[in-house]
Amino acid sequence: MASCGEGPVSTDQPLRWSSNGVGIRTSSECGSEAYLRPTRPPEKLRPDAIKVTLRLLAQTGVKRVFTSAIRPQEQAFFRNIGFELHEELLLLSNDLSTHIPTPTRPTRRAPRSDWPQILEIDTSAFPQFWRFDKVALAEAIKATPRSRVRVNTGPSPQGFAITGRAGRQGFLQRLAVRPTHQGSGLGRSLVADALRWLQKRRVYEVLVNTQTQNLAALELYESMGFTQRSDGLAVLRWDAER
Repeated sequence: MASCGEGPVSTDQPLRWSSNGVGIRTSSECGSEAYLRPTRPPEKLRPDAIKVTLRLLAQTGVKRVFTSAIRPQEQAFFRNIGFELHEELLLLSNDLSTHIPTPTRPTRRAPRSDWPQILEIDTSAFPQFWRFDKVALAEAIKATPRSRVRVNTGPSPQGFAITGRAGRQGFLQRLAVRPTHQGSGLGRSLVADALRWLQKRRVYEVLVNTQTQNLAALELYESMGFTQRSDGLAVLRWDAER
């Protein structure tokens, strides 16, 4: 994610650390923003310790802290220590019981040398707040013990998918296609590739989230066997000056 309400403030060496059950990193684009990811279940987080972390961030010049997309139980914890809703997300699941169509567009493994083009695709496909920077891309790939990064076969990547697996739980971590190539079947082929890879590894459930207003993505996922879950996700925000 990347956004900066007061305009870009370059930070060549963004801060990154893990403490008190949360991972923290400041934005590489905007030094006044930071991102927080819980690394423990909410019942093992200490409100006083998280508040200390937030005060330390404020002392470094951070004005806003955004959580990762978190579930209702985590949302309740962070709301109780001063976070507010930033954006709700839809959470969808697929138990892989329905037929997975054969991809119509060939794909290939994406090596690290494709990262600059992957980030360009991501920037073209998402609103500013949701765009990946290099750090966020690396985090998405490393978020699960096993991952798969695919792009379309051809002269240059026009779309990519990051798929993760933790045991028998699968995740479609990221899917993006350049606007000029949306509707070409590339997104559907990338999703099909991801589902087939997970099915071969005997995954019992695949999760994906999307913005509530992203109707094209929602239609694609539902056509590929995903169904909406009632326990949606949300990104929360903490403002230092509030």
